[in-house]
Amino acid sequence: MSQANRDVTVVVPFRDVQNYFAEFLESVAAQTAFARAHVILVDNGSGDRSVAIASEFADRYANVDLVSQPQGRAGDARNMGMDMASTPYIVFWDADDIVPERSLEVLRNTIVKTRATIVVGREKHVPKPVKAPWHKYFGKNVKTVGSVADIPDLIHSASCWNKIFDLDLLRSQGIRFGTGTAFEDAYVSLPALLLSERIALVDAPVYEYRRRGDGTSVMDTIWDLPQNYADQLMMLEYLAGMRQVLTPYQQETLERFLIRSMQGFLLRAPQVFGEADCRKLFERCRTLYWGITSEQFARSTHDTRHRLPYLALHFADFDLFYRPASVLGSVFGREGDLYVDYPGTSWGLPLTKVTSVPARIEGLSAGEGGTAVLHGRFSVNGLPDELLAKLELQVWFERSGKTLPAVNHGQAHGQAHDRPGQEGAVFSVAVDPREFPAGSFPVRLVLCTRGRDVSRPCAVSPALAQQPPVNGFHGFARITADGGNAQLVIESVQH
Repeated sequence: MSQANRDVTVVVPFRDVQNYFAEFLESVAAQTAFARAHVILVDNGSGDRSVAIASEFADRYANVDLVSQPQGRAGDARNMGMDMASTPYIVFWDADDIVPERSLEVLRNTIVKTRATIVVGREKHVPKPVKAPWHKYFGKNVKTVGSVADIPDLIHSASCWNKIFDLDLLRSQGIRFGTGTAFEDAYVSLPALLLSERIALVDAPVYEYRRRGDGTSVMDTIWDLPQNYADQLMMLEYLAGMRQVLTPYQQETLERFLIRSMQGFLLRAPQVFGEADCRKLFERCRTLYWGITSEQFARSTHDTRHRLPYLALHFADFDLFYRPASVLGSVFGREGDLYVDYPGTSWGLPLTKVTSVPARIEGLSAGEGGTAVLHGRFSVNGLPDELLAKLELQVWFERSGKTLPAVNHGQAHGQAHDRPGQEGAVFSVAVDPREFPAGSFPVRLVLCTRGRDVSRPCAVSPALAQQPPVNGFHGFARITADGGNAQLVIESVQH
């Protein structure tokens, strides 16, 4: 196909990817629409055999060019490729991934037929699949909308590699990749989504993103490196600058991204930074998020522990942000719900509402005088572990008419506490089978508060449910699982 008939530019930045590059390039050459493409390979400072691999590939194909941008990062390399493009459409792929053979054809045909200015396809993460919030919008047919506000969770699709762009949209709006920074994709993908007046979604696998797992990917160390925090905040501040040119509906959609994409950083910042640097981050974030409603924060965050930093920003409470255990009280029960007790105003209630109280029965042993003792662990999402010991606990055995006081032993320690997902506090409750009728009784942990007492079901591991009953002079007790929830079974009682 002649150069005049090429209508898609494929920009590929690369640096030190010799272990993956040849496989990626073969997937590019295998594209059914490869002849329509102008492929621009941009080296941004490789020190391994990547340049040699790229050079050999460029020598094989007339529609492939190799250029160099040694001083920059991936964003600089992509901008260089975009400046060289002379086609109506453009895609940006990464040199360590894989592209299914019909990807370019599907993306190109969709943008031509729908006259969209951006088309989004389905991506696959390997080796571990990832379910993203925007996946719910895909269907069997191509879906076309007039604004990202019509499919707001699509705003979280910040990567550029599962998309094809109308190059005129990018150039006319001055949309370019971030330079000298991580997370550079969002500088293009999100403005394009927000400013596009026609967006198409095609339910076809157009990209395989490879999570290397060797520590060389940004995502492998996203929470560990202080520079990632700076890069993320700088990117969000840049996007927030678009607010004045957006409709209220587009602004609301942008706010979803501003909140959700920072929540992990805000949660972990006190462990990564000293107090002085953390305070600087805190003040910049106060400016960034000022004026957003508490309902929007609640909708755009995962759970209570991710919401409390935004509560701290609103009330300018740095202590709540940096050392929450020094500020928070216990919990408060209201109409069957729990709230982390914080002395703010009603504005904060959506952010202090507890999203979960993981409680689990972990053991059953024989106690004194023929009793059985249940051992458990619990936590309250959003409440620091060191505050759990303040809670008064009971255990309610449904259908038995029995609610028994539990001993709150406080924070878990030792080997179990070191296992991920096993943090929290431990509790125990003694059960005398003589006081129970024979039967099966669901186990619920009761948290006693200044307001109403609130109960939550206790889970149980399948292994514990398989253990033999604890028996003594007064009867037999064992734990079973009903849909994953614990049940105390009294099999026989001797009076």
